[in-house]
Amino acid sequence: MKKVLAVIALFLTITSCNQTKSTPSNVVAKVYDYVLTKEELKANIPKTTTIVDSLKVTQEYIQRWSRQKLLYRNALINLDDTKDLDALVKKYKEELYVSYYKNALVNKKLDTLVFENEIDSFYVKNHTNFKLNEDLVQFKYIHVDQNNRKRYNIRKLFESDDIDDKQEILTDYEGYDDFYFNDSTWVSLRDVYVQKPDFPMLSTLDLARTNRLIEKQGVDRSLYYIYIKETLSKGDIAPLAYVRPTIKNILLHKNKIKFFDQMEQILIDDAVKQKKYEVY
Repeated sequence: MKKVLAVIALFLTITSCNQTKSTPSNVVAKVYDYVLTKEELKANIPKTTTIVDSLKVTQEYIQRWSRQKLLYRNALINLDDTKDLDALVKKYKEELYVSYYKNALVNKKLDTLVFENEIDSFYVKNHTNFKLNEDLVQFKYIHVDQNNRKRYNIRKLFESDDIDDKQEILTDYEGYDDFYFNDSTWVSLRDVYVQKPDFPMLSTLDLARTNRLIEKQGVDRSLYYIYIKETLSKGDIAPLAYVRPTIKNILLHKNKIKFFDQMEQILIDDAVKQKKYEVY
């Protein structure tokens, strides 16, 4: 923000010779009766990394703003019939206000628009529609330097389900590159390879060896201790935990429509009671 202010100040210094003494200090540009303030400029130009880039972006925005105001002024002067256009502007303004109002209401009630029992019920009724198009896995792993003299101790602690053993690895040992211990969460195997290109490929045989630890060698001859708890293959029914966010979005969209319908009806009923809604 300080950089933006500095650029604006620099630009004002460069263009100050074109400003009159009566021009307010916060005005960056003026086209007829339209003025562009420093505050408006700050709010509309993106952040950049260098002063030169900031100055360029600032100048380009001012040029676009000036052209837009000139064209708008000429449109107001030269368009003969603007009734239809004014009606469209009025309609759009109303729709924009209503849209913002609806979003504000929904954002306040997001946590109450979808209940957990709705998600569970939806999954039970529609679970056959949630077939996987990829392999999923519940697993944990730790990446260890092959020269780590304590790697066998780390392996023993890693195989344990005791949370204290996991914590001991994190606090008392060094020499491993990365790890993932959350074996209760379903993850996409494809995403694992995308996010970690060096992660060793797991064969069909590896994936079939559930509830046991396997050892894989990395491209740099480092070691991966991998414990595969459970797997699901492409075509299997996706577990609820994995599709829960998707179901929640489906229900949220459905409940939003229902909520808006109910809200609109309440407003109409209230207006009728107050005799503020009449049809002639």
